[in-house]
Amino acid sequence: MANSPLTKSFPTPHARPLSAICSTLNSVTHLPDLSSITSDAHVESVARYFGGNGYKADEATKKRICQCIRSASQRVTPRATYTLFPISRTLPGGKIVLEDGETLKLPECFSDSGACVVAAAIGTLGERLENYCRELAGCGKIYESTLFDAIGTAFLDLLSDRLCSTLEDIGRDIGLAGGDRFAPGIDGYPLEQQHQLFQMADSASVGVRLNSSAIMMPAKSISFFMILTKTPHRHSGKDKCMICRLAHCQYRATGPKNNSKK
Repeated sequence: MANSPLTKSFPTPHARPLSAICSTLNSVTHLPDLSSITSDAHVESVARYFGGNGYKADEATKKRICQCIRSASQRVTPRATYTLFPISRTLPGGKIVLEDGETLKLPECFSDSGACVVAAAIGTLGERLENYCRELAGCGKIYESTLFDAIGTAFLDLLSDRLCSTLEDIGRDIGLAGGDRFAPGIDGYPLEQQHQLFQMADSASVGVRLNSSAIMMPAKSISFFMILTKTPHRHSGKDKCMICRLAHCQYRATGPKNNSKK
């Protein structure tokens, strides 16, 4: 690791040395205790995914959502894993070279000259909730199926937040900031990159696989790359709506004030 860019000086004066995280570089790490993923779900976030960002749930619906959140929490098994890879150098044309020599394609808009580490992350809620949604739909209970699916999406958001927060904390410990996050199939980043991501992260240990079209199964799963960088960024990796280019998405969360009115 002697030639790693991580051994260079960092902007945080009291950052821990590289040796403090050496054991996690190129090693699979699982997030412990993800039980709060379900208990932290809010009625407002579920309502947004259920009816769009203009939907206003009445009191009866809010009560029903709370009941369904409790029911859905018994049908998920949140799991998440990540692996950190030191970056050797950035190449022209939107690519980075990792220390092991592997090359990773980057989004077209990527322009971070301070990138030092890339994380490959995968998380999932498991299969039970989506199977339950399928059963409800098969019985003609479309309303209930849609509501439980919206709850699953809200759970998945919280799981993504936990993963990003964990990676940002790791970066902070060594004087790096959380940088760009990019996911296969999102914002123009090729879906085919899913195969490389799954080779870099331990997908099998969390029970996630790819079908022949590179779609994750179970469906209520997430995967992404995240950069840890010496360059402070203008945004946090947590809020997907603030960095998403789908400005007119009906499920877009435009900010805390907007969400609080729903």
